[in-house]
Amino acid sequence: MAMQNRILGRTGVSVSPLCLGTMMFGPWGNKDEADSIRVIHRALDAGINFVDTADVYSAGESERITGKALAGRRDDVVLATKFFMPMDATDPNQRGGSRRWIIREAGGWLSGRWRKDAAGTPTSAARPSARFDMTSQANQRKLEIVEELARLADKAGLTLIELAISFVINHPSVTSAIIGPRTMEQLESQLPGAEVTLTADILDRIDELVAPGVTINPDDNSYGEAELAPAALRRTT
Repeated sequence: MAMQNRILGRTGVSVSPLCLGTMMFGPWGNKDEADSIRVIHRALDAGINFVDTADVYSAGESERITGKALAGRRDDVVLATKFFMPMDATDPNQRGGSRRWIIREAGGWLSGRWRKDAAGTPTSAARPSARFDMTSQANQRKLEIVEELARLADKAGLTLIELAISFVINHPSVTSAIIGPRTMEQLESQLPGAEVTLTADILDRIDELVAPGVTINPDDNSYGEAELAPAALRRTT
């Protein structure tokens, strides 16, 4: 089934419910240019017409790869970009520049990457950031919630990734969710989420596990969480 496009805000522009993020194409992620282009082409063939880029991704290499992949198809794509301004290295809140800020946004929690008692779960020694200190009470609670969400997804016949993506794109304030696959396998695992509509009982259970607007680990806070706080924005009426 083809993706059902949506109107982006008041622009009149029609975009797919999934937006292809390109951060992982290039040295930061997939170093194989030909494979990266294949992933982009597969996303376009699957109905994604919205592509997100940034000049900082792999120092511009990602944009070059994306441009090469869009040759001959540019008129079919809504291309978004963002520019990261130079940071003040003397400011402790900005030190490390835009690349550290981007890495801070990385997660993996709702892809099933981090699971309770799994060998691949990061330790504080491996990932010194407080966000990945699995000995903290907050992250222990997050691991418990991931297990509950995995059970909920399984009961609904979904993967954890499909549950997460469908939750985002079914939110009334979201037009399109940015996905950032590095490989073809990752892309294929994300695409089905665009076709899932979660039932009220699943949404109720998610709200029981994590109340709207709540951040389990304060170290995860970045920006935008306030937009999810009003309960009225959680559902369509």
